Amino acid sequence: MVKEAVDYEINKMKEICTKNHGSDITTSYDPKERAKIFMGRKKLFPALSKYDDNLSSTSLADDMAVPYSKMAEMAGKIHEVAEKNNIIMTAYGHCGSGCMHTKILMDTNREDQWASAKKAITEIYEYVRSVHGTTSAEHGIGLSKAESFKVEKADSLKLLQTIKQALDPNNILNPGKLMQAPEDWVTATGLRYAVHN
Repeated sequence: MVKEAVDYEINKMKEICTKNHGSDITTSYDPKERAKIFMGRKKLFPALSKYDDNLSSTSLADDMAVPYSKMAEMAGKIHEVAEKNNIIMTAYGHCGSGCMHTKILMDTNREDQWASAKKAITEIYEYVRSVHGTTSAEHGIGLSKAESFKVEKADSLKLLQTIKQALDPNNILNPGKLMQAPEDWVTATGLRYAVHN
């Protein structure tokens, strides 16, 4: 029964892709073939590192989720925002779950690149909220998405703080994250992307 349901969904997706001029639609139940298909995604990060030796791949805006119907628009928005802010951003994700990932390729030693990246991040998450998406789909909030999450969940923050305090009065569970994240987490001292002059 499960295979029939999956086949039905795959055929519907193939129809949509073909109707919209999609090509090279490949599916397989064979584990070796599936691993081969998935290899393209696994090669994404090494490929990014080869794009330009002077740029670093950073996870500054990542892991948002939007309704399935907005995935293509979201990918376009990422590229539009990148071009507007004179930076390079990738768009990739899991179409089946509405999860979109991005990486920002930038010269981490240039202050203007950080300023542009921060502006782009804000614009991307504003768009996500405007289409009823959410800040994080699968990797949690931590530091990088704390600011956007606080905007998205503004009406619930007091409740979340109360629950955290009740369950973790000594603040030993994931300290310094989310509600305690530094306002400027990107360049805060000691963080992995801190600019060193």
